[in-house]
Amino acid sequence: MLVAAVLVLLLSMAQVAYRLTLPTDGWGVLMGEIEGSNWIFYENLVGADSDLQPWDAVLAVDGRSVSGSASNAYVPAPENWQIGQTVTMLMLRDGVEMEVAVPVVAWTGTAVWRYYTATPGQVGNLLGVILLLMICWFTFLRRPDIPSARALLMFGVASGATTISSSVPDGLSVQFDQFAFYLTTFFSYVIYGVLLAPSLLTFALLFPRPKQVIQRHSWLAFLPFVYGLLLFIFLLSGGRAEVGWVSTMGMMILVIASLVHAGVTQRDAVSRAQLRWAITGFVAGLLLFGLNFPLGFNWVTDLFWINIFAILSSLSSVVIGAGLAVAVLRYRLYDIDLIIRKTLQYTALSALLALVYFGMVVLLQTVVGQATDAQSPLVIVVSTLLIAALFTPLRKRVQTFIDRRFYRQKYDAQQVLAQFAQTCRDETDMDALTAELQHVIQETLQPEQITIWYRQARR
Repeated sequence: MLVAAVLVLLLSMAQVAYRLTLPTDGWGVLMGEIEGSNWIFYENLVGADSDLQPWDAVLAVDGRSVSGSASNAYVPAPENWQIGQTVTMLMLRDGVEMEVAVPVVAWTGTAVWRYYTATPGQVGNLLGVILLLMICWFTFLRRPDIPSARALLMFGVASGATTISSSVPDGLSVQFDQFAFYLTTFFSYVIYGVLLAPSLLTFALLFPRPKQVIQRHSWLAFLPFVYGLLLFIFLLSGGRAEVGWVSTMGMMILVIASLVHAGVTQRDAVSRAQLRWAITGFVAGLLLFGLNFPLGFNWVTDLFWINIFAILSSLSSVVIGAGLAVAVLRYRLYDIDLIIRKTLQYTALSALLALVYFGMVVLLQTVVGQATDAQSPLVIVVSTLLIAALFTPLRKRVQTFIDRRFYRQKYDAQQVLAQFAQTCRDETDMDALTAELQHVIQETLQPEQITIWYRQARR
């Protein structure tokens, strides 16, 4: 499973790297439906001089149709579709067809960055998937022995591969290259029904413990992946894409049914506690994902609320992944506490160090004045050395503060145990040491009763 997860991520990165080498018009595109046209230009990412305008819809390039059903299929590239050349596009602008000259360019790092940060929703989606991948990898590395943790890993990897594939616009650069067309089709669209939905269904069948029929026949746990493979073969042979979306929806319904069944049949406290986390995360994630529908049907038109809805909906996979991860680690909650505790510590530490660093740069530049250049290496070196010297003591102080403020019980227990260790080194009276031991146990574990046995010394 680990090899498969790494392979999927590497392949998705490789196909994006290949697409970055292809000729392109340099524009960000949307899939829409404007009088038979499916590709709609909305932003000039590369910045090359072009007669295109935002919301132009392309119908044909050098006489080759790329509209309607043709936009869902590979189209051989026109002869002039090469970097440095110019092509003639038949556009639909404000309901009027016109021909415009468009230069063919190469993708740049700046263009990709613009595409990443075009809207708050895209930024939120990127950060959300990164968090989901971290959660799923952490869960797998902590509990690789649990089958549901492996399925959760594949769910996170499938989500990550989809986001990686969408980091570069599809557009004509993909439609005019057969290899890129099929790779992008898989990693951006087909992967939902082939890998993402089957991995989530497998998780539901194995969580919190495998269904009884799977306990008797373990190979049944792989049936969702077998179906995903058959679906992939069906789509590859020219089957209708709608079958994939219907299959994905059907598997999501089965996921909900499986979790509900587990909630009804599982009686022990551990399993029910795990299910509460899983079902809560799943329901909350689906509610957030549902915010896509007001955007899709144009029920929300105010730009501020569009961005808010886009950011919230992008967090749906993170909420689902976090709920499932906590459920898998239900009785290893120290693992989750460790992440939260370290995140608080290093976030506060990073903010303090950044504040000190930039404060020192400003202060030293004020002291040095105009004797040195604004980018004086001396100022940078001194500030960096100061940060290195402050890191360890500042980290300890931040850790102590956070433990006192948010983990008081843990902090108090550590202090009590440290005091008892000191008492053991200094105290020789058995009655006093026993009383101190009882006090320590009461403070740290808070048991209902304490019993101490003494072993008689041999004579």
